[in-house]
Amino acid sequence: MFNPLYQFTTEVLEATIKKGCDYFVRNTYRQPQYNSHEEIKGYYIITHYNDKAKSEAHYNSIAEDKNRYLYNCYNKEDKEKLKIAASQPKGYMIYSAYFMPNYREKISKRTKDRINTYIFKHTNWKPTKGYVVGVDFYLQFGSIFIALNYAGQEIKINFDEIENQK
Repeated sequence: MFNPLYQFTTEVLEATIKKGCDYFVRNTYRQPQYNSHEEIKGYYIITHYNDKAKSEAHYNSIAEDKNRYLYNCYNKEDKEKLKIAASQPKGYMIYSAYFMPNYREKISKRTKDRINTYIFKHTNWKPTKGYVVGVDFYLQFGSIFIALNYAGQEIKINFDEIENQK
C-alpha cells in the first residue's frame, strides 16, 4: 500500500508548533492497514491546525471514529499526550499530515495500475499517447484523496476507493 505521509515524530511536532499550530486532531488512518502486522494495534494520523474552528470542524466531521481526539497545546496534558504520540509508542503507527517531498516518485506500480483501472471503469476518459492524466494527492479531515485531471475535467475521490477496488 502506497503511503505518502511522514511519520509523526518529535521533530515534526516541534516544527509544527513553531509554525504556530496549536491544535491537533487524531483520527484512525485507514490507508496503511493493508500492510498490517499483528503487533500493530492501531494506525493514526495527527493533523495540525493554527485555527481552533478548523480543528473543531475536522474533529466534528469524524464523530464515528472512536479513536478521534482533539489536542490543544495550551493544555499541558494534551501537549504531553502529543509528545508521547510523537515518540512512536510500541504497537502504534502514527503519521503526520505532511506529505513527503518526493512522494510522487515513490508511487508504486500497483497504485498506478489501480488508478488506471479506476479511470477505465469510472470515467469515459481515453488518454492517447502524449496525453497525461494529472494525479495529485491531498488531505481532507485526516483522509487522503486523489484529484485526477484530464482534458479540462477533474474528479476527486477518496484514496480508499482506489485501493479497495477489485
